[in-house]
Amino acid sequence: MIKRYNNLSLAIAIPGLIIQIAGRIIMDSGQQTLGLLMTLGGTIMLLFGFAYYAKAKGRSPLWCLAGFLSLIGLVILALLKDHSGVNEV
Repeated sequence: MIKRYNNLSLAIAIPGLIIQIAGRIIMDSGQQTLGLLMTLGGTIMLLFGFAYYAKAKGRSPLWCLAGFLSLIGLVILALLKDHSGVNEV
């Protein structure tokens, strides 16, 4: 696994997930527009994080689209075989 891309995936995906959750809470509190914008922004960040995770495994960034399958997509990404050719000790 390519460590640089793996670190980037975490640095982008975790805040994206937090923003997505916060946007959902704000939408439920009655501020639909702000909540929707935050949810969409968080989703985009999460997808970029998934793309970097796929790149860390030596795969195409298009694997980030598996994120649309929710938890199943995350499991698919996690179980992808590492094709990066980088051996970590």
